[in-house]
Amino acid sequence: MIVTTEAIVLKSVKYRETSKLVSLYTADFGRCSVIANGARRAKNKFGSSLEPTSCSSVTFYKSANKDLHTLSAAETALPLRNIMESFDRLTTGMAMLELVYTSQLDEEHNPGLYMLLKESLRILNDTTGSPQSLLASFQLHLAAETGFAVNPLHCPESGEDIQPDQAPEFVISLADGAPFSPAFSVNRTGLRIEADVLAALQQLYTTPIDDAPEVDISDKVLLQLRDFFGRYFEYHLGKRIGTRSVKFLHETHDYPPKPPNFSV
Repeated sequence: MIVTTEAIVLKSVKYRETSKLVSLYTADFGRCSVIANGARRAKNKFGSSLEPTSCSSVTFYKSANKDLHTLSAAETALPLRNIMESFDRLTTGMAMLELVYTSQLDEEHNPGLYMLLKESLRILNDTTGSPQSLLASFQLHLAAETGFAVNPLHCPESGEDIQPDQAPEFVISLADGAPFSPAFSVNRTGLRIEADVLAALQQLYTTPIDDAPEVDISDKVLLQLRDFFGRYFEYHLGKRIGTRSVKFLHETHDYPPKPPNFSV
């Protein structure tokens, strides 16, 4: 069956002499793997549409009983050139791709997650704010789209509103991502987070993702947020899916770009 769909390129690796194996997150079929024959030739029909972080319209032959499909056409659907021109933007974009790649199974359709990833990459491409604040917001939304939303505003035991100035630190339940109030935190299991980390979580939770890059978060708090999300996803998915974005970047793309060869 030949299908055409929009897709985000998650990962692309060399295959044999002239081809690529490409992992896509598609609007209609979830995560899919395709082989792009001839994609590594100097002159090929795919152009830059198969580079990681690309949003492309793709056509492939979808095999009914196989995990690898054959790509026949691809062209850029949404230009995201600014991501490739900044190392901070690119590593953040690669972290988003890695989170989707490692948290999703093949061909699990989730249109909400596709739109989240596409919109987050668009914001990343256009923003002059903090890519890392956007990444933290993306992780909050990813948890919700995957079925285990974080709720940092209310105590899971009493239901009362939680204010970060109530205590220097809080126990946050890994089961539902909610912080216990100080009165209910004794002998509770979960992850201890400092009050400023909870404050950042609450601010991101109540801020539209378009405005997330403007949320000012210190490097120390960003590091603790990364640890929180790593543990939270591990609890729900049974595996650690932390953002190894620099390593993931070098696995899927030549970066920094190779200098041009002017020899004759």
